[in-house]
Amino acid sequence: MEYIDCATCEQHMNSFIENRLVGEMLWQFLTHVEKCPECFEELEIRYLIAEALGRLENGETIDLRNELTQKIKVTKRAMYFHYFNEDVLRIAEIISMVIIVYEVFGFLSHFFGIVF
Repeated sequence: MEYIDCATCEQHMNSFIENRLVGEMLWQFLTHVEKCPECFEELEIRYLIAEALGRLENGETIDLRNELTQKIKVTKRAMYFHYFNEDVLRIAEIISMVIIVYEVFGFLSHFFGIVF
């Protein structure tokens, strides 16, 4: 897996805030932001600007740092679940293929007297 640098991370911050970042780039973005305090701070500022203006006009109280941290955790958890499901499906496919091969060899052995 390739890792993104700070410049690439900054290019994708607005896409993350607007929930438009997906797939491998989302994973790389989240990994970078969790490890880079400077990029997390920049993301926090952008998130504050994007979210706070509308809420402050409505008089809502906000804890954007906590909300941003939660957004990152929830998104990463969803991605773990997605990749876990893909791995389970791959394992099920492999097991199915092994069973099919076993059954084919059993059929050949039984009907044609071929011993493997």
